[in-house]
Amino acid sequence: MVEIVSSINLNEWHDFLLSQSDATLYHTPEWKMFLEKTFGYKPRYLFAIDECGQLVGMLPLFEVRSRLTGNRLCSVPFSHECTCLGSTDVVTDLVATAIDLSKHLNVGYIELRTGTDHPAFRSQNLFSTYTLQLSTVEETWNLIHKSAKRYIKKSMESLSVTQSNVEEDIEIFYQINCNNKKNKGVPSHPDRFFKNLVKIFQDSAHIYLAKLGQETIGGIITIDSGTDTVIYGYGASDPGYLNYNPLYACLWKSIEDACHGGRTCYDFGRVSYDNLGLIEFKKKWGTCEKKLCYSYSPSYRSSLSSSRDNTTYRLITAMVQRMPMSLYKAFSASVFGHFG
Repeated sequence: MVEIVSSINLNEWHDFLLSQSDATLYHTPEWKMFLEKTFGYKPRYLFAIDECGQLVGMLPLFEVRSRLTGNRLCSVPFSHECTCLGSTDVVTDLVATAIDLSKHLNVGYIELRTGTDHPAFRSQNLFSTYTLQLSTVEETWNLIHKSAKRYIKKSMESLSVTQSNVEEDIEIFYQINCNNKKNKGVPSHPDRFFKNLVKIFQDSAHIYLAKLGQETIGGIITIDSGTDTVIYGYGASDPGYLNYNPLYACLWKSIEDACHGGRTCYDFGRVSYDNLGLIEFKKKWGTCEKKLCYSYSPSYRSSLSSSRDNTTYRLITAMVQRMPMSLYKAFSASVFGHFG
């Protein structure tokens, strides 16, 4: 028998995560703080306490209120996988409590970014993630496909790559990301997203910028998960310099650093199955595919971005591409949080 509570001592929280093999960056109190500070989501975390007062399970949840994407409980926004932690019985109790909470809050649905056997949920496989197993730099290089190696070598011949997490480089990356996303016709992360990410995760967040002479033409942001995994979170290239392949230079430099740091896994993040170009890009790095199963109660709710072929999506994309940059940034800042 366990008691479900809504808050826990931070030291106990960290100690519990260290004992859980399925724990990720997205289970941490730092990710909770990041989402609260950046988007104002209301946390509805559930923790399971046993008869001895020990933390034995947790289900991180955020209440997201949106006229665009619906009112929901999500575990958790802006993650690609976030399991419910604990034994089978504990997980059952946590999920049942989440269902009761959703009814109390009168939200439209619950989204768990993991699979569950609970009969109230329906599962969907809409995404995969791609991971590269790391060892030495030389052995990791041998896993990469020849075509990617050619791009890496070519980009490294022309570009220099710097690594930091200073505010000036955050702003540079934000500007490139805006140019990149606007060119694609989709909203960009707001500047507070990257600023808060680096402020909260500090030395675990790394900005890699690719420079052609004095011109920065691309970059990525990675996050050290605190375990053995480095997450490639965000990347962008200036649309005018794509032939220099700046992402290849940045990614390889960050993979080298991860190998030197003793990390064993490099997570390239999730991709939807209709994004064939991005899938092919991630496969070139010698990655292994892991299918992601998300669970919804009472049922799956499709979003505008779930299909890039629908007419509404194409019309909005064209409208976004034509926006002046100042309007585009304001638009992105106002809508981005709805899609977490």
